[in-house]
Amino acid sequence: MPKIKKKTSQGISFHRHFQPPTALQRKKAMGSFPCQSEAKISREKMLQRCQQQRRSSVQEEGLETQNKNDQECFINHGLALSDLDDERLFIPTARSETSFATPKPKDELDWLAQVPEEGQTYEDYISFLVSRRGRMKPIANAEGLDILLLPIIRSEAEPLKRKGNYSHHLQDWEGPSMEHLVQYTQVFFDRQVRVLPAAQLSVSQPEDVTSSAKKRKTQLRESNKPGAFASKSKFKLYLPQRDGALTAPVPIAGREDPTSDRIQLKVDSLLDELSSYRLSGKHDSHNNNNTKEFCIMAITMIDLFDGPSDLFCAGMAFGGDKVAVFSFKRYHPLIKMHPLYWHNYGYAKTFDGYSYYEDDDQDPKGLSSHPSKISKELAIEFLRRSSKLLTHELGHLYGFDHCIHNRCLMMGTGHLVEDFRAPSNLCGICLRKLQFRTGCDIVERYKKLSDAFRKMGFVKEEVWTLKQHKHLKRIR
Repeated sequence: MPKIKKKTSQGISFHRHFQPPTALQRKKAMGSFPCQSEAKISREKMLQRCQQQRRSSVQEEGLETQNKNDQECFINHGLALSDLDDERLFIPTARSETSFATPKPKDELDWLAQVPEEGQTYEDYISFLVSRRGRMKPIANAEGLDILLLPIIRSEAEPLKRKGNYSHHLQDWEGPSMEHLVQYTQVFFDRQVRVLPAAQLSVSQPEDVTSSAKKRKTQLRESNKPGAFASKSKFKLYLPQRDGALTAPVPIAGREDPTSDRIQLKVDSLLDELSSYRLSGKHDSHNNNNTKEFCIMAITMIDLFDGPSDLFCAGMAFGGDKVAVFSFKRYHPLIKMHPLYWHNYGYAKTFDGYSYYEDDDQDPKGLSSHPSKISKELAIEFLRRSSKLLTHELGHLYGFDHCIHNRCLMMGTGHLVEDFRAPSNLCGICLRKLQFRTGCDIVERYKKLSDAFRKMGFVKEEVWTLKQHKHLKRIR
């Protein structure tokens, strides 16, 4: 992602090939009521099969990440098939955040100043998922239920335990609260979320350099090549297996700055291995019942990049393979980074909401190389940023394109400042897409979301969702 100026201009226009939708077009993007698609019958049968599979799975094995009350919630959970045809459920309260049109760019690097996005209506979404004969396409992974989260943690040495009961889980996780991410994602998509045992990344030590002069020369040469790739043999990834062991190591492309020992992993290299991993079924400890995972989402605090000139990359997904990987590294509330050199960043002592070095100070003093323990308020901000990233990208795996119609979680972003401004909730158009795909109870979902926001400390979001819930309870 690029850097933007801290002070932005109000005179920025949309991309010259982007035409913002009119009020009428935004209304029509919601689709017709009731839904006229021939896919409704296939959808209902698919969701009923999924519901039965979910009940069987919970009753037979229970949910590792939930307590008994949560298990009962899943067992007794009912489909709300008719919600799809109730227009009132998808219209937010007056002057609500998601009732406003997508905002005009404030900076020349903003999303819609750079990209002539086409957008996706509700009807477009149905066409993407459903064939002309009314059947769900394979890309929908319609029978897939569970969302699997795979933490990737850096190990200082190659893992010694390749066989037997590998139990390494989350003791070395340094990111936002995993418990809250799981609970929130589960409520957001109305799907069970399971956390796999952590994968481990080992980084081989650099070869010995015979002289200090040669070492300094090598470091200088490499540090001036921000796009240089390290050998694949440098980075080895060990993935958890269903038998409790680790897989044999697989090489991952990446780069390393020798002066700081900071690393970045090549995002498509990781995705290739995750695709093979999911296809192999080695991860599936639940393969004896009737459930099937929807996707594997790898999450990490290890930095990622895509192309040689990248400062960083938050992550990427292979939608057809239903795998993705995302890093929360640059979402830390105290991080400050150089606009050009990926390895040049540090952590401030105070929070100001801006993640880049100031324009007039490209060598700031007082930054630490590692983050210190953050306050409760900053932990909440870290969780807020990370939860939005996670749910936005999972939305893409469910087939949602970027939303151009309303202020919405599914809006695109061109940089971190714009990313952090995005709302946590779906607009009515994208919410109807989710309801078509999962059959969730819209009113109950708002209530559960408000509870999740309260537990996470998201005051503004809790108030918003409670307002929607009370409004819908009143009019139904």
